[in-house]
Amino acid sequence: MAAAYVVGLATVFKTVAIKRPGREEEEFTAEIRVRDIDEQEALQEKQKNGEIKGFEHVIDDVITLSGFADADGNDLKVTKEMKAKLVKDPYVLMGCVRAWNHVQQGVPEYTAKN
Repeated sequence: MAAAYVVGLATVFKTVAIKRPGREEEEFTAEIRVRDIDEQEALQEKQKNGEIKGFEHVIDDVITLSGFADADGNDLKVTKEMKAKLVKDPYVLMGCVRAWNHVQQGVPEYTAKN
């Protein structure tokens, strides 16, 4: 039996899979703020009016990132400064954008089965 739906969660964790050319699929986890429908409509209106450009709203709504390693395979703790650098990587940024869209649209997270 499934667990009861928990009302009022402000954030959710989303697994983000990326596939860079010449590399195996990689993944990280993003904690993303959930906007209610009124907030989403207000955001869409601001975008339509040209008040919001780019992906700053997505970057702001990505609260934490985890699952990153350095070139030697050592786990990295993602600080605010590190997050600012990571989201300049187009693969990380677009992965966050896809995850953000899924979260705001209520797309469920599925666990891959072998």
